[in-house]
Amino acid sequence: MKNKIVTFGECMLELSQFGGQDYRLAYGGDTLNSAVYMARAGADVSFLTALGCDQYSDYLIGRWRQEGVGTELVRRFDGKVPGLYIIATDDNGERSFEYWRQAAPVKDLIKLKPEALTELADVAIFYLSGITLSLFDTADRRAILEFLTAHRARGGVVAFDTNYRAKGWQSPAQAQDAISTILAQVDIALPSFDDEQELFGFATIDACVEHYRQLGVNEVVIKDGKNGCYSLINGELSRHPLKTIVKPVDTTSAGDSFNGAYIAAKSLGKSVADSIVDGQACAAYVIQHPGAIVDRENIKH
Repeated sequence: MKNKIVTFGECMLELSQFGGQDYRLAYGGDTLNSAVYMARAGADVSFLTALGCDQYSDYLIGRWRQEGVGTELVRRFDGKVPGLYIIATDDNGERSFEYWRQAAPVKDLIKLKPEALTELADVAIFYLSGITLSLFDTADRRAILEFLTAHRARGGVVAFDTNYRAKGWQSPAQAQDAISTILAQVDIALPSFDDEQELFGFATIDACVEHYRQLGVNEVVIKDGKNGCYSLINGELSRHPLKTIVKPVDTTSAGDSFNGAYIAAKSLGKSVADSIVDGQACAAYVIQHPGAIVDRENIKH
């Protein structure tokens, strides 16, 4: 499993409405979205999560398998059902969410099945996000940190996106502490500048770059919407403008799709610059379609 990727987090049922139409049932969750786009880019990827034993959990597993995402790491608990979210989209394609996920099965994963992490081996890249961290309490986050430390000691790579959503945390201070602690064990950081602004209060890209320099993360790609990306590789800063600027229909999975294509490209041996091109192309196409997971026939890159 030389190039094996595991993404870790939650996938929920998704309801979305566009153009006054009826709500459409789909699915999404940041690290699962990335896993789908990794699989579509040819990467070997599995999703680590927990679900129930109900028909909606069956639906999710079936759809992930159709996408080529491995489901052997999914744990299932009796009496649980997946979380749910509804997307509202404004005229500029910007989205807002309402969540029903208080009893999401994945929140019990580490306490009920600690071996889900401790027995994970032979993985090249392990990817998680700030949203992943927000699902767990302090003790569980400590277990995640211990796993990441052991994973890196075995030669594995940790990839992480800040992906800050204030509703998932008790306070900004709690999020800052948890995310900063994890960043000390990260090899590839893929933050979005707007998340960094909201969480850490950075006024400029330079301030954000300096933050990651101080942390010592070797590979950082800061996504900045229509301004393109900034890469900080072993302390060297480069800007990567977009080749084409498109008008978004729905930005729901913009960062997730970029991350998926980027990590897949890196796992397949591409350079940082070429991986960024792949990420930008994937994100540009995805945001021109509704929902987190664009229908497969719509993907042309």
